[in-house]
Amino acid sequence: MEILVLGPLTVRHGGQDTVPAAKVRTVLAYLVVHCGQMVTPEALSAEVWPDGPPVSAANTLQTYVSQLRRLLEPDRSPGAKPRVLRSVPGGYVLDLPPDQPDSRRFEEAVRRGRAALEAHEYDKAADLLHAALGWWRGPAYGNVAGDDAEREAARLEECRLVATELRINADLALGRHAEVVGELERLVVANPWREEPVAQLMLALYRSRRQADALGVYRAARARLVGELGVEPGPELHRLEQRILRQDPELELGGGSPAVPGSPVTHRVVPRERVRGRSWGRMAAVAVLLVAVVVALSVSRGKAPQAAPAGGIFSEFDVAVRPGIGYDLDIPAGKPSDWHATNNPRSPDYDHLDLYRTSPGAPHDQISGVDLTNTNAFNAVHAVNRGDPPEVCRGLPRQGGGNVRLAGLSAGAEMCLRTHAGRWALLTVIRMPERRQSVLPLHVIVLND
Repeated sequence: MEILVLGPLTVRHGGQDTVPAAKVRTVLAYLVVHCGQMVTPEALSAEVWPDGPPVSAANTLQTYVSQLRRLLEPDRSPGAKPRVLRSVPGGYVLDLPPDQPDSRRFEEAVRRGRAALEAHEYDKAADLLHAALGWWRGPAYGNVAGDDAEREAARLEECRLVATELRINADLALGRHAEVVGELERLVVANPWREEPVAQLMLALYRSRRQADALGVYRAARARLVGELGVEPGPELHRLEQRILRQDPELELGGGSPAVPGSPVTHRVVPRERVRGRSWGRMAAVAVLLVAVVVALSVSRGKAPQAAPAGGIFSEFDVAVRPGIGYDLDIPAGKPSDWHATNNPRSPDYDHLDLYRTSPGAPHDQISGVDLTNTNAFNAVHAVNRGDPPEVCRGLPRQGGGNVRLAGLSAGAEMCLRTHAGRWALLTVIRMPERRQSVLPLHVIVLND
């Protein structure tokens, strides 16, 4: 029996995969996150029913535990005591082997890969890290709702990103610079404030005899950091640019590159406090134009605004959604995505409010579809399957659908929302915030009527 969490939560027996029902998955996920620890029924109930348990919660929870025991030990004799999911005074304990779930194997492989990298055993490091990253089947705990599962998923996704950077370091040390350029370009777009992939991409391009492109990557990163956050690139990245300008021979393969062990560029991320401070300073300037409106910091993917593309798309952009702020999604192509963001009822843009993220002080953080010109009614907002095309929205009901709680989302999750102007918008989560007070980056595709 295996429990797999590096993707949708799955139980595997003899090569056969079983995905439990939604609430049973939530119970199993909580037990896996706290594997080897005593978990109380009260803690499980709070995870399964965050709005408050029903009257029948105790009996229902026992039913879920019984279902899990049959799933985890299908060959257990009637009357025999469970060995995997045990009852103990005060609650339950999930006992798994040291290599279970698959996230434990992954983290051990990453540890061994890092050690091999530091020992300059690049072939071994590359093999270990390539294999470990190959175990991922999608976003961690991708089919599970629950706060604890969401936090553990975020931790594992960060570990996955670090493992990717380590693996690329090994590939660079083995002379595979041309092979990793495309992957690094995507990493830089997906993680615009992270400097390690920028350094790796600069080095890979330089070794591929693309010095001008390498310097262009640095200039784009610097413009992004200075323009959006008001901070300069770190000294390590600046030194790498200078070494490229003078064509430092040590940057060549085998020359002690800064993107292999010993590198001074070590996963530098701009502190959130600086991001937040600069964002609000920028908002104050925009407020003059938008009648004291608080706007959101747009998330750049490194692309200049484009005209509305063909194929039924009205507009496409990224936006960082702050708690307690509303947004107008009917933004013409080529306009910045914070053009109509508002949380000021006296603003003329307030009538065009389409999307609202609940304040962090509210009981639950959620996305709402709001149309204040329609007698304060809620527009339709529906969670859809990960990877669904934007056209899936057109077949959904135009009213209702409720709100979508962030606790049930993860990177890559999708929602369809009906806009003020009667268009459908597909919202895709770029990454989940670590705290409820943080911004939620979304990619938005607004369809034509």
